[in-house]
Amino acid sequence: MNDTPPPAGFGRRLGGALLAGALLAALVTVAAGFLIDAVGRVLRAPGTADAYRRFLAGGGWAWLPAWGAALGAAWALRWASSGRQRVAAALLALALAVLPVVWRPALPALDPEEHPRTAAAKARALRRWSFRSPATVRRVLELSRDPDARVREQAVLTLGVNLIVSDIERATPGRPSRYADLPLRDSLRVRLLEELEDPVEAIRAEAARALWKAPRAFGRQPAAAETLAAVLRRAARSGSVERLAWLALDAAGGEPEPRLRAAAAEFAAATRDSDLARAARRAAFGPR
Repeated sequence: MNDTPPPAGFGRRLGGALLAGALLAALVTVAAGFLIDAVGRVLRAPGTADAYRRFLAGGGWAWLPAWGAALGAAWALRWASSGRQRVAAALLALALAVLPVVWRPALPALDPEEHPRTAAAKARALRRWSFRSPATVRRVLELSRDPDARVREQAVLTLGVNLIVSDIERATPGRPSRYADLPLRDSLRVRLLEELEDPVEAIRAEAARALWKAPRAFGRQPAAAETLAAVLRRAARSGSVERLAWLALDAAGGEPEPRLRAAAAEFAAATRDSDLARAARRAAFGPR
């Protein structure tokens, strides 16, 4: 082995190669994450990136840059002018390559309920958040903007059935509402009014139902009544939206409203379903 002192420039070159390799690996790590997530969206498989996330959380976030640095050290061998330099660079590359054996810098696990990713996880979170606390009800607002219409519909339903709304609607002189003056109440109302413009009819219907069935919490909302009436009119013409018809009739049976009652009467005359017709007549004319 050649014991001559290494040239002064090799150390700087080796350090530069290590840094470049680590940075390049970090960039590849990020790009791979975006690519895997995009593939999952295209394939409609939201769990596609879960294994990659688990790998990163288990230490991959540090190992991948370390492996990139190991490649940099291996690349620097070409600049070695002595046996000592080659041995030093090779040992450094080997040490970085086997780092996962001795170092596992796992990130703390995130509570899936606090950071739901899949539609199923979000649905479970919504059920838990609805009556836990005002803070968790506020989190429902986030999911009401979810790009997945299924999640959005469930979130809109929860905006109308939760701790805040229930407390206000059930308040009595002897037990006044704890949340009547909470700013969150107005945030829920505003968000539901926004959802009356959602491109998905089922979500518009859920928002209208939530508003119309909670007049003490949200006040009288004519736009909600008009949305529900439109659902019933379309159902009367097409006869193919039974679920939405039940939803609209459930709301129509509450606060009286002329347009809503007229739409219920029209639907009662048009539907061939005896149960729906009976519910529509109750909504239009009251119990008999």
